[in-house]
Amino acid sequence: MKSKRVILLIIDGWGWGEKNISNPFRLAKTPSLDYFKKDYPFCLLSASGYSVGLSPNEPASCEVGHMTIGIGRAFFTILTKINLSIENGVFFKNEVLVQAIRHCQKYKSRLHLVGLLSGQNQIADTNHLIALLELAKNLNFNNVYIHFFTDGIDSPPKSALDLIENFENIKKNKNLPGEIATLCGRFYALDKTGDYYLKTQQAFLLLIEGKGKLVSDIREVFKEKYASSNFNDSILEPTVIVPDAKIKDNDAVIFFHHETKSIFQLANSFLNPDFKEFPRPQRKNIYFASFTKYLPEVDYPVAFVEEEIETSLSKVIAENNLKQFKLIDETRKDLLTFYFNGLMHKENSGEIIKILPPFANDRESLDERTKEFFSYLKMAVQEKDFDFIVGSLPTLDIVGHLGDMSLGIYFIETLDRFLKEFYQISFENNYALILTSDHGNIEKMIELKKGQKETLHNPSPVPFFLIDKAYQKTKSQEEIYFFERKTMGSLSDIAPTILDLMAIKIPRSFTGKSLLKYFKR
Repeated sequence: MKSKRVILLIIDGWGWGEKNISNPFRLAKTPSLDYFKKDYPFCLLSASGYSVGLSPNEPASCEVGHMTIGIGRAFFTILTKINLSIENGVFFKNEVLVQAIRHCQKYKSRLHLVGLLSGQNQIADTNHLIALLELAKNLNFNNVYIHFFTDGIDSPPKSALDLIENFENIKKNKNLPGEIATLCGRFYALDKTGDYYLKTQQAFLLLIEGKGKLVSDIREVFKEKYASSNFNDSILEPTVIVPDAKIKDNDAVIFFHHETKSIFQLANSFLNPDFKEFPRPQRKNIYFASFTKYLPEVDYPVAFVEEEIETSLSKVIAENNLKQFKLIDETRKDLLTFYFNGLMHKENSGEIIKILPPFANDRESLDERTKEFFSYLKMAVQEKDFDFIVGSLPTLDIVGHLGDMSLGIYFIETLDRFLKEFYQISFENNYALILTSDHGNIEKMIELKKGQKETLHNPSPVPFFLIDKAYQKTKSQEEIYFFERKTMGSLSDIAPTILDLMAIKIPRSFTGKSLLKYFKR
């Protein structure tokens, strides 16, 4: 196949929603998009859940969407890897986790499970803790102590007691081992300001020496605290429920955070052999493990290893001595200079990056910036010097987050007019033009059940258009109907498709597949 030069236009926040009153595309006039859909290859791509390395039905963020497009595969977060391992049973055979319990069995010692108790899962997930207790039960081990850090930031300010009671109910219903031994607010345990002496040390000494306020009834503690209007779960002072539950010689400790930054200081206090922030009581023969790597320079058991990204679309194009042009605005530049490049800030050879001023969220500014965006894109095409051009336009995502239906209709129609002129220029300069998105947003601006604005990303599939003379073919209404309703692939298929068009060998690390096989010429 003869190689093509390719333009990739990522229209941020453009999902393919339902045909109802929540969708501004239902009311907007889009003759250009209607023409593209009828006469050129068109399909839907998944932009949520496992297809982009996230939990089921979780919509992609801009970062995840651009990264998946750029590296040609789903990059599974540690959170997703853990969830998948629990789902398929691999979690319960994880050597690092099993070894922690075997260590305790060998030395007749105790297992300590340490982490945040939260109603959200940005930092730690209670379901992961439940899985750890199930693992202990499977291995007939009962001597387990749980050390919770109370939230109050990602969770409501006074929700710890409800979360504790819910956890205890699950544990009871499943007949799981484990006893809540200590509590401590995240203000102390998860400090990220470098305040080791006044904050991190308090949590460390609670765990290692049992230093804290001794209580006999968790519920009474919170009833007293919640009586104060100024109290927040995050500032709960170090609290001891089981006096003898401190970490002793021969014990095992598992930190169950899947996020690395908040736990760094506390993990550093335990694991860094060169630690000097405060004096540390010494413990012998402790098996320390964590769900993911918190300290890059320290060697210790880690249950789930972060994936490595071998290459990216931009890197492959550069290695083929081709030139590429990237266009994005200042506030989102990392999307094309870091995430799209596979979490690498390094510029590729033959790569030109144009950074536009930020897009504001008012109509006048969005009009001006959108016009400027297409003006620079046209100039790049007309230079005839670039083999690959990628632009990321934030207009529809910004409007989607505003939840303004009339503004949504206006900018959809504005985009359609710009696309009419732009695709003609692309044709004149012998480029194949791909239109797609990173996630859904603007296509659902009303939550119909509640009758209120919907301003968040959603798990809708996103459109994929290939506008190229070589693939022009008019579809019947039945064919259009089919492609509007069937998801044919995912965001990870875009990079292989681009390389296929450019007649470049697709790397083995790209697990996505070229979509060209679906489009007969």
